[in-house]
Amino acid sequence: MPAPLPVLVVHSSAELYGSDKSLLDFVRLRPAHMALTVVLPEDGPLVPALRACGAEVLLGEVCKLQRVMLSPALWRLLRAAAASLRFMRGLHRQRQFQRVYNNTVTVFGGALFAHRHGLPHVSHVSHVSHVSHVREIVVGSPALSLLFCKLVRSLSQTAICNSNQTRAWFAEGGGEPRQDARYLAVWDGVDVDTQTVDRDAARRSLGAAPGEVLFVLVGRINAWKGQQLLVQAFAAMVRQRVAGQGSLRLAIVGSAFAGQQHLQAAVAASGCAEQIVVPPFCSDVEAVWAAADVVEVPSTDPEPFGKVAVDAMAFARPVTAAAHGGLFEIVQLGVTGLLVPPRDAPALTDAMAALAADPSLRAAMGQAGLARQRAVFSVQGYADRVGAVLDAAAAAPQVRA
Repeated sequence: MPAPLPVLVVHSSAELYGSDKSLLDFVRLRPAHMALTVVLPEDGPLVPALRACGAEVLLGEVCKLQRVMLSPALWRLLRAAAASLRFMRGLHRQRQFQRVYNNTVTVFGGALFAHRHGLPHVSHVSHVSHVSHVREIVVGSPALSLLFCKLVRSLSQTAICNSNQTRAWFAEGGGEPRQDARYLAVWDGVDVDTQTVDRDAARRSLGAAPGEVLFVLVGRINAWKGQQLLVQAFAAMVRQRVAGQGSLRLAIVGSAFAGQQHLQAAVAASGCAEQIVVPPFCSDVEAVWAAADVVEVPSTDPEPFGKVAVDAMAFARPVTAAAHGGLFEIVQLGVTGLLVPPRDAPALTDAMAALAADPSLRAAMGQAGLARQRAVFSVQGYADRVGAVLDAAAAAPQVRA
């Protein structure tokens, strides 16, 4: 039997949000011939979950890109890069990695390590390949987009993009053709056991009474995720009191980064704060999907993919989403949910009111979404495609900008 293929996987956090869960899915369902060493910058709930799936997990410097590192002096970035190279070089002496896989491109330690050791004159590690997984779309700064795309391409052999929207942005951001074979679109997948969740108990935990229509948004509290916009739209719907809606409730589930505590003020000023709950993010997010009647994804900037919409579809929940980014590839307008113009609070209010007033429409869209999730967004298919890219990376030439 051949020896397992040693793969270094580098990731940016140890939480259990979208990209974290996608990594966990890949580790759980990885090809049998791969031995994974996952490097994370910190401890957290992702660590025991990965270890339970058979991965070696180590904590160390990954050179996670942060705004504070982009000051003119760049000394923080250079220091983190040097520390990351030392750390990964030490691991490589023991494990002799043959692939390096960045699960997000905000960490540059693995890319720098692979680039450094992939140089032709370092023959004993010339087979090391680096694959980046692009889960981000940078908006608002053409110069920053160009720099970001060029940097990733110069350090990566292959770029896995989590949607065709991301792939187009990534290719065009650096002046490359959209169909460049080095950039591959691989959709994330979802695989959950919906039968083990007690819907009534889950609804009680969010304060939802029987008969109330519960709208849910799940995700890190951040200005671009649209939580404030959703509060504004929900409050307008409550004021309208459309016939047939019944009682309404909104749950915004997520924790905030430092400096992103703006949501509390928006809820307090809404005029319907008693109908809104903002619990912190929980690892048992399946209970939230089970409790929901409608799932909201009102992101004000384009979602690179929009995995929460797929999660909702796995629980047969209709989705109301902003019509941009990867959500175009997930939500089928009028079939699995409703799409509204980005940053348009009145349009969001109208879409939410239409679903609140029509239980049969919610049920039909939910069932259509479930069928689409099972057919298109399976987690086994996702893991198989990522594994195939890692296998194929050995034979491909190194990408150079």
